[in-house]
Amino acid sequence: MAGRVVRVLVGCVAVGVLTVVAGCRPTGIAGEGPSTTAAPAGDGSIPVADGHGWTSGGLDGTVPAAGSCHTRTAADGEALPDPACTPGAVDAAVSDTDISSTVCRKGGYTDSVRPPESLTNAAKKKLMAAYGIPASKMSDYELDHFIPLNSGGASDIRNLWPEPNTTTLYTASSFVHNDKDRVEEYLYDAICAHKVTVTAVQRAMDTDWTTAVSRLGLPAILRRHGG
Repeated sequence: MAGRVVRVLVGCVAVGVLTVVAGCRPTGIAGEGPSTTAAPAGDGSIPVADGHGWTSGGLDGTVPAAGSCHTRTAADGEALPDPACTPGAVDAAVSDTDISSTVCRKGGYTDSVRPPESLTNAAKKKLMAAYGIPASKMSDYELDHFIPLNSGGASDIRNLWPEPNTTTLYTASSFVHNDKDRVEEYLYDAICAHKVTVTAVQRAMDTDWTTAVSRLGLPAILRRHGG
């Protein structure tokens, strides 16, 4: 498949820039899942994860060093991740042509590809340290998929960041813990209604989630929406 990571099988040895493997996956650093080779997505810029971005051994990728990442502020005051630490990553299994059997399938999708809390809680602590956030503020942050899971985002470390749980534009609910959650819901509905493509949503969210709706040419979300 175009854009997928290519792995050549030759006895678990790294050769050149390719990970060369025989009967096993490459391993990452201790306490994390296998590291992945960046591969361009359809737009040539978003990395494509290996599978869903995780295995039972951990989340793929390497957590940046403590204090090396810095949250940015969008024009409207909302938080954005550090692009050097969180460039985003997409799931190779999701494409514009298969949404009926993946993200929009009956019975749900995200629970089938979401890693267990035993893996994500450990990753959250490390990513909070990478972003310079004290562990004591754990409950104030969500381990967020920068490119949403329900839009084909992967659970690779490159697509995860500690997002503050603040709602200034939309009403919080059991499903909306921060304003980005509401945008994700809205765009997911647009994908499944065939108003926008998965690829377009991934690009828009990866660029700036706060402007994704307008960038996609969709009507503005009603402020203080209770959704």
